[in-house]
Amino acid sequence: MKRRGTDDKLIQFKSDLGILDSRKMVQKWITSGGCAMVSDQEYEALKLNISTHFKIAKDQVMIIGSAKLGFSLSPKKLFRRFNDSSDIDVVIVSSELFDSVWKNVYNLVQQKVLWETFDSFKDYLFIGWIRPDLLPPSNQFELANDWWEYFRELTSSGLFGSYKISGALYKDWEFLEGYHLNNIEKLKLVKYEN
Repeated sequence: MKRRGTDDKLIQFKSDLGILDSRKMVQKWITSGGCAMVSDQEYEALKLNISTHFKIAKDQVMIIGSAKLGFSLSPKKLFRRFNDSSDIDVVIVSSELFDSVWKNVYNLVQQKVLWETFDSFKDYLFIGWIRPDLLPPSNQFELANDWWEYFRELTSSGLFGSYKISGALYKDWEFLEGYHLNNIEKLKLVKYEN
């Protein structure tokens, strides 16, 4: 793992909040460029591993969050530096995979199977995001079991350090950008000191 000028990046990010419009912020900081905490070689290896497992293109896999930026944009951990307890958050952007999971969940619901996080699952589905932690329990839903088992094994492999690797699934790039646009808009409302 690398630690590429996190303090400088955070200062630049805060400066850009006041200068760039939200879409440009998302494009510059979220959906393009390398990662602050993962080397280019590790990033390519991770994308290849995930794309091979899920039978998608490498460019449909992306690291986000503090592993990408060096600091978090999550409201509960805002600007907290990537550290030894941080995760590597990965998003998969694939309409085909998204629709496949959605159809399997639909079939389960048609069998009148509901689960504790069902309402939250629907809320995220509406904004084009399948959060695996909101899927039906793995004993009821084989796809959830495969998802969790794969990311557990990827983490345990140690190929990408001792960090937990977790993944989320988006319908397409528009939904991914839309989610992050909303977050950037909220951040722009607050003034931050460099």
